[in-house]
Amino acid sequence: AATIVAEAGAPLQMVQDAADAAGLLFGVDIGARGTATVGGNVATNAGGIRVLRYGMYRAQVLGLEAVLADGSVLTSLKGLPKDNSGYDLNQLFIGSEGTLGVVTRACLRLHPKPATEVNAFCAVPSLDAAIALLAQLRQKLGPLLSAYDVNFAPLYGAMIAGMEAPAPLPVGSPVYVLAEIQGSESDRDGDRFAAALMQAVEDDVIDDVVVSQSPREFRALWAVREEANRFLFSIAGLISVDVSIPLAKMATFLRETEAAIKAVDPSADIYVFGHLGDGNLHYQVRTVDPAAAYGIIYRGVAAAGGGVSAEHGIGLDKKEWLHLVRSDAEIAAMRRLKAAFDPNNILNAGRIFDLAPG
Repeated sequence: AATIVAEAGAPLQMVQDAADAAGLLFGVDIGARGTATVGGNVATNAGGIRVLRYGMYRAQVLGLEAVLADGSVLTSLKGLPKDNSGYDLNQLFIGSEGTLGVVTRACLRLHPKPATEVNAFCAVPSLDAAIALLAQLRQKLGPLLSAYDVNFAPLYGAMIAGMEAPAPLPVGSPVYVLAEIQGSESDRDGDRFAAALMQAVEDDVIDDVVVSQSPREFRALWAVREEANRFLFSIAGLISVDVSIPLAKMATFLRETEAAIKAVDPSADIYVFGHLGDGNLHYQVRTVDPAAAYGIIYRGVAAAGGGVSAEHGIGLDKKEWLHLVRSDAEIAAMRRLKAAFDPNNILNAGRIFDLAPG
């Protein structure tokens, strides 16, 4: 049935390996695959690099087992793609950050393993060009396009300076894109991808591009993407946010947010990368005034009609900003749901929002 049942403590990579051994694919992949657990992924509705093709973690969940605050156990592990027998209680626990129940097992959807996996690393002249390239690849490749990540200057130059492997493209472009296809027709998919990229070069949407020609080169290009995390984690005092921005507002958000941060701290370093295909940016700042930077970023997100958490949840750190992107009525409804499922407030208390007195 192309499903797998995993306990909450199983690392994501274990699920991926089990799927691979069965000739299948699990649709979610994130850099922390070796340590991130199924329970945590469910609790935060994890996203990652292939949301463009497979959707968020929510789209992979066919059923859950969860323990409620009163000790009762809800089990729905049938793996049915269609089941409208009353409320879908599984959805309540996905993304609820452990505040409504403790997920203990999950029945997850698997996908056919691709016969073709090819990626390309592109230098493009602007964010507008990156968005135009995304539109072109979607139009020409359809569901073949499985990932579309972006890396803005100066991050690319800073991170490859300390990278052992050679850089795939020279430093100097304002924006770099990593695009990936996964397909089932190995004799055609790569040619279609190459033709779409060549057309983008002729249209001056791409300045320079390198395309993987082997599994080793495919992994090497993804290693460049993951090098961003290694570089950023090495910077002490860096603030990091995970936000979602509508593509139509992204250029304005980036321009105005950087200007506002630099006005407060002209020496601030700003590093941005993310999953452009789904509007998810990881925005990092090294600054002498972190509090001001957080406020500027999150107010900018709200002004752009975005979300203060794209895939990492609210937790404790972001709950003071939740009201910027959720209405009073929405937060009140969340509180009523929390009170109904956990009247004594014993499950991950204080996360996402504080319960109103009484």
